[in-house]
Amino acid sequence: MRNQISLSHQPLLMYASSFTRFKGTYYLVGCSDRLDSQQNQVKILLISDASCTLTLYCRDQSCILEDLKPESLVDIEVALDMSGSEPYFRCKMIQNADKGINMVRNIYQLPVARCPYPDVLHAMIGLIEQIKTTELREFLDNVISQPDIGIRFVQCPASLNHHHNNLGGLLEHSYEVALSFYLDKSLSHADRDIGIVSALLHDIGKTLTLTPDLTRADLGYSVDHDDLTLEICSAALKILSSKHKGLANQLRHNWTCVSPTAKYGFRAKTKTAKMLKVYDRGSALLQTNNLN
Repeated sequence: MRNQISLSHQPLLMYASSFTRFKGTYYLVGCSDRLDSQQNQVKILLISDASCTLTLYCRDQSCILEDLKPESLVDIEVALDMSGSEPYFRCKMIQNADKGINMVRNIYQLPVARCPYPDVLHAMIGLIEQIKTTELREFLDNVISQPDIGIRFVQCPASLNHHHNNLGGLLEHSYEVALSFYLDKSLSHADRDIGIVSALLHDIGKTLTLTPDLTRADLGYSVDHDDLTLEICSAALKILSSKHKGLANQLRHNWTCVSPTAKYGFRAKTKTAKMLKVYDRGSALLQTNNLN
């Protein structure tokens, strides 16, 4: 996993010790209070990205600018304090993340601390790094890193009673389908990229219909997950359409075309649309057979 930003803005946390000071947007995954050796109250914060989890100390709690929302993205500024017997990371400023258009979004923000399968998360990121089409990389960043979607993507099951019905099953299944596209040597580089993106997001609607508690969400009782894919991707699709309408329309087709046995709807017209159904079914059957 490469550090994507060489300066001290949004570094991967695994490289945090390389900087005397850095800032960025990360998931807040823990918050507690304790007394230090001088009986002064210290707030302990845990922040996480795809690379690791980092412990921060707040000795002056004026750096906390507002009530923080747990398990959510925060904007933070951190300094490496070398004044004591051991260096530690000190929080200089923290607030709930700005969700506006200027918010930094990328797949590296996914919190490994909340992922049941860190190895799969890292493998998925490695696969995404192989995508050559810049517009598709940006599209993935915009979809998966949505604050209400990303953390559920790495935690939710892919089903409740069938394949990948475990915590983190959605991540496992999505990665397996995407890997099949990557390994398909019959595809052009362009089709491979389209296939990987289509595969990673083909079940993204399950982040709204299923829960990390392995139950069905309220919305899941009235709406099928397939009908939510375009809704979750709508803002990112609009941006992609403005840059490359053909790519956006291929994704729309891949996610909405019907199976050959369906009575209504558009049949799959492209190779990636047809193979998405094949690889999706293959991942589900393989995992089901492994359980039997």
